Amino acid sequence: MNTKINVLITGPMPPPAGGISIHLQRLQHLLNDEFNLDFIDESRMKNKLYFNIKSLNLIVYLKKIRSAEIIFIHSGNRLFKKLHILAGKLFGKKVIITIHGYGKKRSFLFRIYDQLIFNLANKIILVTPEIRQKLNLNDKKIVIQNAFLPPILIEEPNLSNAIETRLIESRKKNKIIICANASRLDNYNGEDLYGLDIAIEATKMLVDAGVQVDLIFVVSSLDAGEVKFKKAQHLIQQYQIQSSFFLIHEKASFVKLIEQSDIVIRPTNTDGDSLTIREGLYLNKIVLASDVVQRPEGTKLFKTRNIEDLFEQMKIIIMQKNDINNLYIKVPVEHEQFYSSLIKEVYNDGR
Repeated sequence: MNTKINVLITGPMPPPAGGISIHLQRLQHLLNDEFNLDFIDESRMKNKLYFNIKSLNLIVYLKKIRSAEIIFIHSGNRLFKKLHILAGKLFGKKVIITIHGYGKKRSFLFRIYDQLIFNLANKIILVTPEIRQKLNLNDKKIVIQNAFLPPILIEEPNLSNAIETRLIESRKKNKIIICANASRLDNYNGEDLYGLDIAIEATKMLVDAGVQVDLIFVVSSLDAGEVKFKKAQHLIQQYQIQSSFFLIHEKASFVKLIEQSDIVIRPTNTDGDSLTIREGLYLNKIVLASDVVQRPEGTKLFKTRNIEDLFEQMKIIIMQKNDINNLYIKVPVEHEQFYSSLIKEVYNDGR
């Protein structure tokens, strides 16, 4: 007799690779043997393995909701979050929602509306304590837990020939290898969200200062960002730093690149609980990030959107690289058991 709990997970499944989609991929690996998992995919790219909500097939959607015992929501889309909660409650299902981020500019009335819907869930996971300050949620339902799950390195695809060749060339020249990434080349508040522009400028300053580096910047998707990508390539050529800044568009395993890098940078102008940072720290790499939000212990910081400070902090790290102790403690087994325990707790509550 099958006694496994039926868990319906909603959110963007890879590809493309992003913080939430990678989290869901690892969550699937973590929970697959213990629960009956089903998925509602919200990715822009349709994957034949999963039902995609954007197919607008209401019958299939409602069947999935009806068959679930726990609905585990990871949606980034505001509408989808609320839709899944309301549909789940309509069918008498238990609901867990993970709020991976919450914008600063949400108006007061919309916050009230969000709070009313979110509080219908049985458990609300917040990936950072800051989210709690933005929303008035039921304290008894809140769990604060960062979204990091350790990478399954053995299952990660190998890096492309282009990146591997670049790494080999840079190591031969004893260059410090730095990596950064962007899921898309988006803007936030009229500025480059992922900091590609300031990464290029800081690299130019390092090269001018005689520092031997190679910064590999991976962009997963050029969706609405092709013009910006080409402009960045042109600027790299204009600065004549092609041998020190490698801008590439591909769906690479970024954690594999982190594994082979010396330094990870996260120059974003907004952020949640960054997977890139946690992966870098987990793999005992030096991580330098903007101070736009509270970062995990062990992260080195620079002032957000400050090119001069990014350059200075990068230079300090490179010069003192061998003397830096990483303070981050690797994720213990108990962390990995968190989701299994929470699902069972919610399932058994009131039974």
